[in-house]
Parts: sequence; structure tokens; C-alpha cells
Amino acid sequence: MADTDLVGRCGLYCGYCIIYRAERDSQQLRDEIAKENGCEPEDVHCDGCQNVLIEGWDSDDVWGKNCEIVRCLESKGMNTCYECEVKCHSFQGWYEHMLEYGEDLKQNLKRINSGDQEAWLNEEEKRWSCKACGKPLIINLDSCHECGESIR
Repeated sequence: MADTDLVGRCGLYCGYCIIYRAERDSQQLRDEIAKENGCEPEDVHCDGCQNVLIEGWDSDDVWGKNCEIVRCLESKGMNTCYECEVKCHSFQGWYEHMLEYGEDLKQNLKRINSGDQEAWLNEEEKRWSCKACGKPLIINLDSCHECGESIR
């Protein structure tokens, strides 16, 4: 069964997030992120967008507990941006940014909310696995953080 905590409220797949992956896969990457953000490596922690308000990373201005999108949805009593008729500046900026990596958050949200959530999660997990070593990939890196294989 797919981990539904990895369903991003904005339509992204949390399984390819650098914060999520660093905590699970790479102490070196976790240390680098902590240094860049002026926090301890233990603070680089997230269990996915569905848990972010419970145990999310709160060291950054826009990630984890401080995510503008999560805060907006919580204030409206909504779970995903799909439920909101107003596509706000925060979502639109994130949507355009993710298109640069080939991720269409609007399409993802449509799919997630069509009742096909588990199939979508399984497809995303497969899609974001390294073809060379099979390990999970991080969307904003150009190569696999495990084996170094180029992913673009």
C-alpha cells in the first residue's frame, strides 16, 4: 500500500523532495542542507505534507510547518489546492517552478482527487526511482544522489 503522507497538498510527490530524501538517504546531504539553513542536521526532517503540521521541518521560511500553501489550506479547512477555487500567488509560483522539472501540479491534483491516489503514488514512486541503481531520486538534483547517474 502506498504511503498517502507523500501526497503533497499542492500536488507534488513528497517522495522526491530533497528534505524528505536527505533525512532517509544521505547524512551528507542532510548536513549540507542544515549548514545552508543555519540549523542542526536533526532539524532537517519531514514525513510528508500530510504530516507537516504535526512533525514538519520548521527551520525554513517556506518549507515544512512554515509552508505558505499548507498554512493557507489549513486556514480554509482544505486538504489540497485542488479544493480551492482561487489559485493563489504561492501556488502559481510553485506550479511554474515545478513545471521546469516536468511536474504538472495541476494535473497531479486532478489525478489525486479523482480517487486514483494510490495508483498515482505508485506511478510517482516508480517514475522517481533511478534507472541505474533503483534508489529514490530527488527532483531538483541533476543526478542520483546514491550512484551519480545523470537523470536529465
